[in-house]
Amino acid sequence: MKQLKIDLENCFGIGKLVHQFDFEKSNTHLVYAPNGTMKTSFAKTFELFSKDDPSNKPCDRIYKSRVSKYEILNEDSEINPDDILVINAEDDSFDASSKISSFLASKELKEEYDTIYQELNELKVEFIKKLKVISQSTDCESEFINTFSEDENLDFFEVLSNQINQLKTEFEKYDFRYNDIFDKKGNVKKFLDKNQAILDQYVSDYKNIISKSKFFKESENNTFGTYQANTIIKSIEDNSFFEAVSIPPFVGQFSA
Repeated sequence: MKQLKIDLENCFGIGKLVHQFDFEKSNTHLVYAPNGTMKTSFAKTFELFSKDDPSNKPCDRIYKSRVSKYEILNEDSEINPDDILVINAEDDSFDASSKISSFLASKELKEEYDTIYQELNELKVEFIKKLKVISQSTDCESEFINTFSEDENLDFFEVLSNQINQLKTEFEKYDFRYNDIFDKKGNVKKFLDKNQAILDQYVSDYKNIISKSKFFKESENNTFGTYQANTIIKSIEDNSFFEAVSIPPFVGQFSA
């Protein structure tokens, strides 16, 4: 759901209310209003709409002759009543003591959900422990989500479910640590921002020196610079290169 559009009229204490809730940036909206203005009427309208009872529809209880309008759209289609759940804070039939879940249609269903979720969460904890050992990362869960999902609202299980078919039995192991790549504290950016002028000057001076050199050359496709020169020096520092290409002494006589 990206947008929820409502058009209410003569619904209990609501004279007229037209609004569109945008869920692209956040999946939660808080309705804040003074007492006696619209909050209870708003919840009551949604509650009766969800029950879809022809004998009990939203109405104006004081001015009963007024025609009520209650249009609730998911995008541009009427929302499914089964997709609406209204929780009354004064209704003690809902058990909200568990931190895992508190908004389910019945206590029995909630208990079943909590049991399944708890088992999955325990398995996830064990999985994260093993992943930390391999990756040497301190925050595998968020790194996994941020790497394999562009939707910040997805949780670990949703991202893992989307990627499960991409897992391989054989994989290439790298020596670097996750924390060598993920700079959450922004230290690299801070360093670059602080030393931008010095870095620019270094690059400018380096290019200037290269441009005046008769040995080094900078080009768009192939560049031979100090790094390449150092690589060659390391390769031949034990004289193995010269031993490989040395020519044995020639035995014989030359005549003019």
